Amino acid sequence: MMKKMTLLLIIACLCLPMQSCGRAPIRYSVTYTDVFDTVTEITAYANDAETFDRAVEAAHEELIRLHRLFDVYNTYDGVEGLCALNHNCGKEEQFADPDIVELIKTGLRYGELSGGALNIASGAVLFLWHDCRERGEGLPDPSALSDAAEHIDQSGVVIGDGVMSFEDEALRIDAGAIAKGYAADKAAGVLRGYGITDFLINAGGNVVASGAKPDGKWTVGIQSPDGGIYTKIKVKDLSVVTSGDYQRYFEYEGKRYGHIIDLTTLYPAEYCRSVTVICTASVDADALSTALFCMEPEKGTALARSCGAEAMYIFDDGTCYKTEGFAAYE
Repeated sequence: MMKKMTLLLIIACLCLPMQSCGRAPIRYSVTYTDVFDTVTEITAYANDAETFDRAVEAAHEELIRLHRLFDVYNTYDGVEGLCALNHNCGKEEQFADPDIVELIKTGLRYGELSGGALNIASGAVLFLWHDCRERGEGLPDPSALSDAAEHIDQSGVVIGDGVMSFEDEALRIDAGAIAKGYAADKAAGVLRGYGITDFLINAGGNVVASGAKPDGKWTVGIQSPDGGIYTKIKVKDLSVVTSGDYQRYFEYEGKRYGHIIDLTTLYPAEYCRSVTVICTASVDADALSTALFCMEPEKGTALARSCGAEAMYIFDDGTCYKTEGFAAYE
């Protein structure tokens, strides 16, 4: 009996260190400012700093690669990106990186779903507004806007097997409405490939919430257009994207001009101050938030529901309009 009790005591003692080694994952966080002209923060739970560092370094490299690929204003050595394609696809068929092809196909699909509220072929118009925003003064010439609007037909984008061309030489792609969401999804895939499943990526308002924190779901604050937090939502394995007029804009003669253009007027959309969308993939949430920002709320929320997403509009007077399921996350 004594030998048996001694054996049990030894086993119990051996089990103690094993239990203590099974410690809870540690929270780590890192911030980048060199991709997509915004602040990107990655917060994750990992067993140790080395694992976290390897994973986020790989995710950061993927974000940099996609930033260079999708940049429509700059070219990079060794990168066949959208900037070069915009200048060459109207002349002859060009090789297109698989990520560019996938991105543009997604944009074209949401262009059809939204009735043109989102149009990634509208670069000719958007570039005019971008130039004014960069200068911080003046507005695009109305006749120049009208002329540019003649070259935004997305049916003129022809995609083949790894190649792309434009039927209209003046057509230009601007994927800003979906590029960050696409890149956030790709970065999330990299983190999961390194075995990290509980993380939050916030790429300038494009949030990917994967898994959960040890104490529950991820909490995401929805900013009020006038400052502060309008509401908070709790999510797990979902993406949250907000489009608004209060971060990227310029003022001219006392009026604010946001960066999201309503192609029916060729001027910044004024249906609301912001739209927040919740759905599974960040690229889908990104596309929908931009499209909804350029649509009447009733039509926009109908589109969100048809895509399995939830949405919330915030208006000038501080009131909001939500899809039926949005409140379940608050």
